[in-house]
Amino acid sequence: MRPAIAWSPSVLIGAGATGLVVLLLSLSSPGWLRLAGVGPNWLVLWLLPWTLSQGTRAGLVGACLLGLALEAMTIGSATPLYGLALLAWFWGRRTGYRHVSLPSPAALAIQASLGSLLVDVTLMLQLRLLADPRASHLQPGSGILSSDVAAAGWFGREVTNAGLHGTMAAALVTGFLAPLVDRLLLRLWCPPDRSHHHG
Repeated sequence: MRPAIAWSPSVLIGAGATGLVVLLLSLSSPGWLRLAGVGPNWLVLWLLPWTLSQGTRAGLVGACLLGLALEAMTIGSATPLYGLALLAWFWGRRTGYRHVSLPSPAALAIQASLGSLLVDVTLMLQLRLLADPRASHLQPGSGILSSDVAAAGWFGREVTNAGLHGTMAAALVTGFLAPLVDRLLLRLWCPPDRSHHHG
C-alpha cells in the first residue's frame, strides 16, 4: 500500500463521512456489537487505518477533530483527545505497513485493542486526577466505559461503574472488529502499491 501524496476529494469525503458515522456509533453503539454491555472504541477503529495510511500529521489532525467533536456532543470533565493524539503519533511513526499490501488481521486486532486500552486508561487517569477527594464517589453520568450506559458518551462514573472490567471488554470487542473495519478503511484510503510487486 502507498500513502496518498495529496488528499484527493474522494479521500477527504470518505474520511469525513466515515468520521461522522464513527461519532454517531460512539454515541449509540448497536447492542449486538457490545461485550458485557460495553461497545467498541469506534474512534480508535477509525484512527488506526487513517494514521497508518496517511501519516502522523493527518493522524493528529483526525484525532483532534474527532476528539473535539465528541467532546462537543457530550458533557464531562475527561477527554479522549490525549489518548487519541498519543496513538496518532505512535502509529504514524510505524511506516512499515505502507510497503505491504495490507496489515495482517492479527496486527490490526492487537494494535486496536492496545489503542482502546490506552485511550480508556487516559480517561480514567483524568477522572482520578479531577475527582474531588472529599466526595465518596464520582459524579453520576454516562460513560463509554460504563457497562450500563456505554453508548451514551465518554464521561462520568467510568472508574466506579466499569473500571478494569469495562476497559478490558471494550479492548476485546475493538480488537475483534478491527480486522474487518480497519481493512475496509485501509482499502478506501490507501490503494494497493502495485509497483512493490514488480520490483
